[in-house]
Amino acid sequence: MGMQFRLRRKVGVVTWSSGGFATLDLPRGYDFESIFLRLSGTLATGATAPTAVRPEAPCGLVSRVEVTADGKTQLFSAPFWYTSIGNFDRPVRQSGARATTPMSGFAASTSYAFEAIGSIDMATVDGVRPKDSNFRTAGLSLLQIRFSFGATSDIYRGTVSTVTYSTTPTVEVWTSELVEIPDAGGALPAIPFLKKVSYQDIAYPTSSSNSEQRLPAGNLIRSVLIRTEGASNALEPDVGTLNNARLQSGVDVRADLSANQIRAQNNLDYGQLQAGYYVLDCIALSSGGGRLAELFDVTRAAEPKVVLDVTGATNARIQLVTTEYIPAQ
Repeated sequence: MGMQFRLRRKVGVVTWSSGGFATLDLPRGYDFESIFLRLSGTLATGATAPTAVRPEAPCGLVSRVEVTADGKTQLFSAPFWYTSIGNFDRPVRQSGARATTPMSGFAASTSYAFEAIGSIDMATVDGVRPKDSNFRTAGLSLLQIRFSFGATSDIYRGTVSTVTYSTTPTVEVWTSELVEIPDAGGALPAIPFLKKVSYQDIAYPTSSSNSEQRLPAGNLIRSVLIRTEGASNALEPDVGTLNNARLQSGVDVRADLSANQIRAQNNLDYGQLQAGYYVLDCIALSSGGGRLAELFDVTRAAEPKVVLDVTGATNARIQLVTTEYIPAQ
């Protein structure tokens, strides 16, 4: 029987630049459980103060995070807010663990420190056997994480042209890897699934009671996180946009709930999520211990989809973050 131990190590630090990009090479050789992120910095407002701190601040400074293997296989693509305050499948959320420390105010001529902690989990952290979806990196020629950066206007409302950074924001990256020791025959334990996270962004200028959004087909779906923006404040999550959501493939319907019912179920399963986030999760159990045997099997389905009842508006948008599992061949 093989043995295992856990390795945690620093990868590097990237410096934020408004509207820019940065890439880091990730280590290879062992099985990835998680990639951890820490966004931090200090800003100083000028004589003209912004009007409010956005509710997801400071996550908006990083508009997208992507993890790609061998330059072609995209394992993860989602905004930073998903890795942080949207990371619903980490059981620590129920204990009140801190994910963000946003700017404490927006007064003129004042300095504010901020921090956001995120994780990109290959492991099924809340599963019965988390390592069943670890990502085996042995044999890869390249593994990279790429950051797309937002702007200061993505974390403050109002006039932000006079905001400067007394400590330039950075993103620190480190990993948690599982080192598997081969058994007497030289074999490593099999990893039955590859976990993949993808992202869609759809505008809803008009209302629709039956809007169909296609989901990735051919694999096994765990969850769809729905983030809604409405008419009140562009770029911010809103609670008046989504009315109902249905997760289905053909006649196989796995969830059909009102927005309020989804929020209530999420509160029981994970604890309180950011307002404007709604999670349809096929394996959620409030005590953890989700079973991958209960994934939504769409391996032979051509049209898995989420059907949305949406109240449209000029600034209304919906983002879908889909987590799927690809069975080992």
